[in-house]
Amino acid sequence: MAYRDAVHPLRMYGRGRYATVGILPYTKPRVVMNGTAIAGGVTEAEIVTGSQTVILTLSNGKLIPAGALFDAQRQAIIDGMDSAQSEAGGWDAKIKAVAAVTTVVRTSDTVITFTTPAAALYAITADEVITVTIPAAVMAGQFEPLAAGTFTITAA
Repeated sequence: MAYRDAVHPLRMYGRGRYATVGILPYTKPRVVMNGTAIAGGVTEAEIVTGSQTVILTLSNGKLIPAGALFDAQRQAIIDGMDSAQSEAGGWDAKIKAVAAVTTVVRTSDTVITFTTPAAALYAITADEVITVTIPAAVMAGQFEPLAAGTFTITAA
């Protein structure tokens, strides 16, 4: 008895159709970061006024479904944006700590948009480097976080 494809003979779906057997190759997801906070850089004054965007576009993967599952992970996305510095008036204290989860939006199956809130008390003495990491729980079927890259906020 011969089969046309690599099949499992006990799993037959429909007349003359067989389920294939094998392991699919794994391609690690990648992320591209862009937005108004990334393109051309962002200044301290622009962070103070707010409305700067960080857009994370995933390829070779998908985000978890919209709704309660994704909404529960929005704070983790904000927490994944970490400053290399620790200034009292910097990113971690004045943006990350106070940003509402509504600043994170699942734009599509592969796109997340974060919009900075207005932060009148944001004040830095030196350029601030922000490292962006997407938590594994935000991506369907992933077990490790994904580094998106960095952007720099220029001090006034």
